[in-house]
Amino acid sequence: MKDIIETDECHEFRALLTDEESAEYRRIRFMLHSDGRLESPWGEKVEGEENLFAIRIRKGGNARFFYAYDDGTAVWILNGYEKKTDNIPKRELKRARQLKRKYGL
Repeated sequence: MKDIIETDECHEFRALLTDEESAEYRRIRFMLHSDGRLESPWGEKVEGEENLFAIRIRKGGNARFFYAYDDGTAVWILNGYEKKTDNIPKRELKRARQLKRKYGL
């Protein structure tokens, strides 16, 4: 079982989710808390990045949340965005990297 830590940026994006998206986020967050990891279709490793993963919310819209692991006791959910293309927006990836550095992940 892993502790889940949500950043302010995560909370800001969560506030924008629909009820349906929010319910799916809570279910997936619970899986991450219980199992310590996510498998497809709920989560994925961000290609080319070290210790950066994405929660995939597919109900309603197509939201994503970046997350990373600390020293092994917790999962940090960093920030979220609405996925509109096949590629991760560079701005959102840069923001996730900055948050990883900020929190020492």
